[in-house]
Amino acid sequence: MVVMVVGGNGQLGAACCAELRHRHADVRASVRDARRGATLADAGVDVVELDLTSGSDARRRALEGAECVILSANAVAPRQGDRPALVDRAKVELVDDAEAVGVRRVVLPSVPVTAADDEVPLVRGRRELEQRILSSPMESWVLRLPPFMDVWLALVGSSVPLRGEEHATLGRPSPFLRRFRRVTGRLVEDRGVMLVPGPATHRHAFIAVADAARACVEAALRPDGASGPVDVAGPEVLSWDDVAAVYADVLGRRVRVLSAPAAVFAVAARVLAPVADVPARTMALNRYLAESESPWTDAGGGLVEPPTMTRVEPFLRAKAALPDRPAG
Repeated sequence: MVVMVVGGNGQLGAACCAELRHRHADVRASVRDARRGATLADAGVDVVELDLTSGSDARRRALEGAECVILSANAVAPRQGDRPALVDRAKVELVDDAEAVGVRRVVLPSVPVTAADDEVPLVRGRRELEQRILSSPMESWVLRLPPFMDVWLALVGSSVPLRGEEHATLGRPSPFLRRFRRVTGRLVEDRGVMLVPGPATHRHAFIAVADAARACVEAALRPDGASGPVDVAGPEVLSWDDVAAVYADVLGRRVRVLSAPAAVFAVAARVLAPVADVPARTMALNRYLAESESPWTDAGGGLVEPPTMTRVEPFLRAKAALPDRPAG
């Protein structure tokens, strides 16, 4: 069985490739630039060069012979010149292409439903993609995943979660993200300050990227498809105050939370939207997290055994033990 990971050199995509190889599956991965897929190729992954926006013919050539697609590509941290709306549209069109070439199953990592969905371009695009996949004759798995600890525990102002991450989402060459990280990237370590979207008491079932990848791969390789979207929670529910306490224990210093209200991000997104699409989308994504809490469901969603999942405290301790150098 050939499983194609779309966006194979992203943080989740690379973890899916590693898990598939661990389970002795035949893996194909699409990357926009073959040079960025060298590590995947060295690990035994069949790497194909594909820009999702390059048209149906290119997408169908890349998909030919695949039985399952894990659609992990995203435009969360776009590179210079990227147009995220075009990428979102291309992913919907890719489902058409997958049907046309005989793909049997598609797995989509998605996000929980919240009242703010329609106000967040990335989430709005994900809902459209969910609907297209669930209406397809292909077997489908839509996995609604809570915040990734590898990403959001860094976005609050720390470099610790990025240590050792070759494919870190926050290591992408996104001009806006790099400017933001230059200012905030070590606030937790250097000043004991954690910048949080929304109230410090908001709680999330944080999940490690590696565990999200395990869920995606299990969905890809199981003999049966799902009957509808599946909520896949992390192994524990923590407030931002709880996370600050874990950081304090790991770093051996006091860590306090500074929370930014959702309204701040909503206004920023509206002001920036006509002139700066990428920053506006980033502000909207922060609004999404500021207004919501993770819906608590069974850890692992029936795809990953809860006792085997990574918790925040051992995750941060393991990262803190690694050399402190830039990721990506």
